Amino acid sequence: SDTAQVIPPDTTRIGFLEALRNVRIYKKNMQVVCDSLVYSDLDSLARLFNEPVIWQEVRRQYAADSITVVISDGAMEKASLMANAFIHIQEDSTHYDQIKGTEMLAFFDEQGTLERFDVLGGASALFYIEENEVLATVNKPESKMLSATFKDGNIQKIHYYDQAKNDAYPIVQLSSDDQQLKGFNWQ
Repeated sequence: SDTAQVIPPDTTRIGFLEALRNVRIYKKNMQVVCDSLVYSDLDSLARLFNEPVIWQEVRRQYAADSITVVISDGAMEKASLMANAFIHIQEDSTHYDQIKGTEMLAFFDEQGTLERFDVLGGASALFYIEENEVLATVNKPESKMLSATFKDGNIQKIHYYDQAKNDAYPIVQLSSDDQQLKGFNWQ
């Protein structure tokens, strides 16, 4: 036949961002610093490299050797913290809940608020327990894996996998060094 089939041009637009050296991101409830970042609309993944740090709602800090974040409607949906993963949650000016492990997965609601995180491999934590509106006790659990759920920004439930080693101490008995896990680095 003499009629040639005309193929319309591909008009699909794919957003792509590559940022190098001293990357800074500022949003209303989140700030990010890293050395470099790569983002693509194709998979909605933002990859942060070289010791990235994410702060959320001022009092939460997520850090790892690298972080991959799934973005949905401009908010974090899920984050994978790879190698030396560490979450800090500020309780007051000198006390921080701390969770560390080999790898972590963090899950967020539609507004980007932390709902749950899973620590995979060598989970260590340090949680402050309030009694009569005063931080009084430090709980130091360790297990192969742990999963925690949040409600209104606070830890609601923690599930430990395998037999967890779990020690609790009065804060007054611990030195300031004993109130920090190895790798603590609030910035």
